[in-house]
Amino acid sequence: MRLGTFLLPSAAATPEQYRQGYAGANPNFYQRALLENAAVLRQLDDLGFDFAAFSEHHFHLEGLEISNNPILLGAWAAGITKKLRLGQMATVLPARNPVLVAEDLAMLDHFSGGRMLAGFARGYQSRHVTTIGQKNGAVATYATDPQYAEHDAINRVLFEEAYQVVRGLWANREFSYQGKHWQVPPRGITWDHPGTREMAPSTVSADGTVEKIGIAPNTLQDPASIELMVPFTLSPNTIRWAAREGGWPIIFSPIEETVKACLDAYHDEARLRDPSIGWGHNVGHFREVVVADTDEEAMAIGEDALGFIWPAWHDHFGFNEALRYPGEEGPIPNNYRTMVDRGYSITGSVDTVARKLEKTIEMFGMELLVLWMGIGPAPIDKLLRSNELLVEQVLPKIGIKLDRFEPTLRPEFNTPAWNARSR
Repeated sequence: MRLGTFLLPSAAATPEQYRQGYAGANPNFYQRALLENAAVLRQLDDLGFDFAAFSEHHFHLEGLEISNNPILLGAWAAGITKKLRLGQMATVLPARNPVLVAEDLAMLDHFSGGRMLAGFARGYQSRHVTTIGQKNGAVATYATDPQYAEHDAINRVLFEEAYQVVRGLWANREFSYQGKHWQVPPRGITWDHPGTREMAPSTVSADGTVEKIGIAPNTLQDPASIELMVPFTLSPNTIRWAAREGGWPIIFSPIEETVKACLDAYHDEARLRDPSIGWGHNVGHFREVVVADTDEEAMAIGEDALGFIWPAWHDHFGFNEALRYPGEEGPIPNNYRTMVDRGYSITGSVDTVARKLEKTIEMFGMELLVLWMGIGPAPIDKLLRSNELLVEQVLPKIGIKLDRFEPTLRPEFNTPAWNARSR
């Protein structure tokens, strides 16, 4: 099984300091958050985690999601890790310029020595998506949005076009795309440069206009091998899209009936592309795991981690819907006990977490577990110990060995001609 982690990061402040207001505007809290996240990243690298991924959210004066640019955070993390892959959960494509996204991810791939993975999402926070994506006409979609169907349709078209541009630029030395929202390059750009005619001649036409563009540098990895993560979803349409693209949807629910329906949707679509894919394969699962010496201590840590972050912020966007049992009506209790009792937060002593985690892995054929760590409000020393207990005591107890994805470099970097030139 592979382990990944999702990091925001949040301001390194206590719940009381958050409630005093504007924790995100305090530079001391952010500096401490970077130090704490750096400690976690180094630890995960040593423990054998497969990847760490950062979120994209903007304008968080509240302090709970100070994660403006997951690609830039990945570049920062590349300098303090050796094997850990760096990803995004996720870059919000409808609000971004896809050409710049393709370039930035390619640069991250080089900075990290081929450790980049790509994570794309459609965006659920309107303050961010509509402001950043205003020139694209981007809108947010979330579970309790009263205009969900309308916004979802707009959002999907923007997402799909941006995704095609990113993938096309990675896969081709020269590339062009003409869509409803993006023209790459726009028609009629005059570029009759003699240097281009000599050194990149296929990008310009005979009359001196730009026909194609290419990004430089392109990815270090073979673009066909770059893993795609699609977080965090319960949408059948998104899950089927991920299956068609060979991506890993990261399922955002612990409820058995809900997860199995998601796995069925992925499997049915994925088998049209690859009949050998088994049920439950190529799907990630999103959870919090908190391990301590006793159940009571783990609960106290979790109360300060997601037990503060989720109820104070994420429930507003309908996150509690991921905890709803089939046929259940009415509001779901918005507290940490609910998150634990319904299986999202796997919290307790080594024995308790081992028992719960083993049952979850067997139930869903789990190949990838992505942990949400409540770094910021939770004590960093206790979270570091939780990770250590998970890998060194819980996983061996249930016979789980960690695995890491091995990236593949572009074939042209391994030719005799290239190697001779490199020397």
